[in-house]
This record gives sequence, structure tokens and C-alpha cells, in this order.
Amino acid sequence: MEKNIVLKKILGVIALIAIALTSIFGVSKVTSSPEFHKKTIQSLDEKKITVMELTAATAGASTALALIPSDATTPLANQIARLSSYLLIVIGAIFLEKILLTLTGGVTFSFLIPIACLLFGIYLFAKKDILRKLAIKLVLFGIVIFLVVPTSVYVSNIIENTYQSSIDQTIESAQSSDLTVEENENEESKEENESWWSGVTSSVKEGISSIGDSVSGIVEKGKKLLSNFIDAIAVLLITSCVIPIVVLLFFIWIVKMIFGISIPTPILKKENTSDKIEISTSKKLEKNK
Repeated sequence: MEKNIVLKKILGVIALIAIALTSIFGVSKVTSSPEFHKKTIQSLDEKKITVMELTAATAGASTALALIPSDATTPLANQIARLSSYLLIVIGAIFLEKILLTLTGGVTFSFLIPIACLLFGIYLFAKKDILRKLAIKLVLFGIVIFLVVPTSVYVSNIIENTYQSSIDQTIESAQSSDLTVEENENEESKEENESWWSGVTSSVKEGISSIGDSVSGIVEKGKKLLSNFIDAIAVLLITSCVIPIVVLLFFIWIVKMIFGISIPTPILKKENTSDKIEISTSKKLEKNK
């Protein structure tokens, strides 16, 4: 019986070594290559192009509004210019996703899985349950971080496809909108019985009113553009920054529900019972005094 048990342990160790070597020299190279994540990288590149076009549209609209000789358009120009900082956050998130896409595969299958195999092999002989639990946690953690980015990109694409038409319309409207004050030409012919002075004063009044009307129209266009920019940037922030975090938390919840294993997360330190006893005794002494 003992020989059979030892033989099973040796066969188990050999199987674990084979799994570790396959993970390091086979699966790791495949999952960390850009070719393996070709579709996901292509989707991220398309999103980056959209963000760059939206950034150029906000810069162009802000510049056009700032060049108008009126204080009414200055606040709108400043607000649209501030939106570019949020687009930089989206671009940073896209680059981070592209880096993690190939990095997580190498980390999972080159380090986490082989270390888990080593711990499980030691457990076969040492029979310490903590080694088995740690090995399972490493495997699950590696699988979770490996699947987070592809899954989040897939979910983001579903949401973006719903709002892509509105984002494209925002970019097109910003590129095609005419945010300039047009100068109205004076009428070539005047009524013959109109005096020279009355003609000059009426022309000045008409020019002022026409400029005021054009500026008010541009302000309305600027407000509409600002609203469209905010909607488009909100969608990009949600799909690029919020959804990956939600997907990670969802995977951790799934792991807890199915396997009953909690992946370590930062928690608040609990107060020691000795500290509580000291506080209660000090309060009693103060009351007695």
C-alpha cells in the first residue's frame, strides 16, 4: 500500500512538472503574443482613433469659439478645452489595457501556474492544507487577471456599438459646424429720399443687431456641442475605465460563489481586544475618581 501511495505521489509530481513546463514554454508564449490578441488589440486601436478624433474636434471647437470677438463664447471655449484632460485619461486607459493584454498572459502562465504546481507538489508529500489552498488561489488569481481585459473589451464593444453613431455625429457636427461671425454687407441701393445721416445710423444699428444675432446663434451651437462632447466622453470613460474594474470585481465574486475561496483584498484592520479592555478599564477608573 505504501509503495502504491508513493508511486501515485511521484506520478502526480511528474504530471505537475509537465503542466508547469507546458505552461512556461508553450501556453505562455502563445498567450503573450500580440497575434493571439489580434481582435482585441484591433478593437482598442479603433477606440483610440475615435478618442483622437474627438480630441481634435474639442480642440478645434474650443479654438473657434475663443477667436470670436465676444465674451459670451469664452466660457464655452474654456469648458470645451477642459474636456481634453478627460480624453487623455481614456487614452491612458487604452494603452494600459493593451499592455496588460500581453503582460497578464506571461505572468499567469510563466509564474503563477508553475508556482502553483510547485506548491501542490510539495503538498503531496508535506500534506499541509495551506499549500493546497495557496496553490488554488494562485491559479484562480492568474485566470482572473488573464480574462479581465479581453472580457472588459468585449463588454465595452457592446456598449460602444449602441452609442457609436451618436459619437460619430458629435465628431462630424464639430468638424462641420461654422463657429464664425459673418459680416453682413451693406445694402448697395438705398431709397432715394433717405438722407445721408439716417442711412449711416441705420446701417450701424443693423450691423450691431446682426452681429448680436450671429453670436447668440454661435453660443447655442457651442452649448449643443458641449453637451454632445460630454455625452461622448462619459461613454468612453465608462467603457475604458469603469467596466474593467466592474469585470474584475465580478470575476472575484464568481470565484467566491463557486469555489468558496476569497482572493485577498485590502481590508481595514480590526481593533485588538486588549486595546478595547484597556480603554474600558481606563474609563471605569475615571468614573471612580
